[in-house]
Amino acid sequence: MEAIVQNLKTTHIGSLPFSEPEKAVKMVFEYLDIPAWPQLSKRKNEGMLVQFNEGFPGFNWEKEILDISSPDFEEQMIIFYEKYLKIIEENQLSELANFELTEFTALGFKFFLEIASEIKPNMVKGQITGPFTLASSLKLPNGESPIFREDLKDLIVKFVLIKALAQGLKLKEIAYNVILFLDEPGLAGFGSSSFITITKEEVLNMLNEVISGLKNFNLMIGIHICANTSWDLPLSSEVDILSFDSFNFYEKLSIYAEELRNFLKKENKYLAWGVIPTDSTQLKETSFEEIMKKFETQLKDLAVKLGFSEEELLKKSLFTPACGLGSLSEDLALKALEWLKRFKQTLNL
Repeated sequence: MEAIVQNLKTTHIGSLPFSEPEKAVKMVFEYLDIPAWPQLSKRKNEGMLVQFNEGFPGFNWEKEILDISSPDFEEQMIIFYEKYLKIIEENQLSELANFELTEFTALGFKFFLEIASEIKPNMVKGQITGPFTLASSLKLPNGESPIFREDLKDLIVKFVLIKALAQGLKLKEIAYNVILFLDEPGLAGFGSSSFITITKEEVLNMLNEVISGLKNFNLMIGIHICANTSWDLPLSSEVDILSFDSFNFYEKLSIYAEELRNFLKKENKYLAWGVIPTDSTQLKETSFEEIMKKFETQLKDLAVKLGFSEEELLKKSLFTPACGLGSLSEDLALKALEWLKRFKQTLNL
């Protein structure tokens, strides 16, 4: 099979520090090889835990909680499962219209589609909050996380799948190749005392139900984890791209050499290196030359640990900022994108 993603391509994680979509969308097409629609983090409804919850049974927008005590929760849940079965079991994809992103929660998405339909890129990227992060970070009225309730965990996993599928197929209308990232910062907490009763198998089942469901529709799936985690978990999932903050956490990931080797030796599996720091202090104080030197050192080290050549690793590599840019100033976000473009140009020399 021909490689789906050509090596040395750049993209971004999702968020940008703007409230209006025009500037943000223009930037992703100007600076990135694989444009990704921008999440406008300054807008209230575009935060990670709320942005993709439109249509989610029991979600209270005012309190930003999952209110299972609301009078119509049971009815909403039944209606959702009926639609889910029509989509997944009966392939009634017209039902996905109920789960598409709207301007209420994703103002940049519509504008991105309009511009992309004119430019006609070969590949685009989307993103959605992953099932573990949503299930572990959302709260019930009593403060409990829904991940500890089997019925609610199942609801969240299936909702994320349908919501992601609606987004992915919408993106396929404007580009043949579509990447979707599951944003899973919550996995940094996996194994901590807060989630000691949650097993690796449970988390893998959550991830793989979403990933396999999306891959059935010819979507390429990545997972982005912006801190440290038990890296054997995502590496043993069915994901196609592992996105990580290589600037800060390369050493933590490289410990898992065997798992990385087994992952990357498979066809169409990639690492997305987060080479440009997104911490404002680091971005201000680190020189571009230091960023290049750091990556070159890491590339050499990983090639030795995995028994790959550097060229082989580069063919399996994409490049991104370390995390979303939404928490930065507009000037620093622009600097990160400029440096990412310069990074790719320097590698190509």
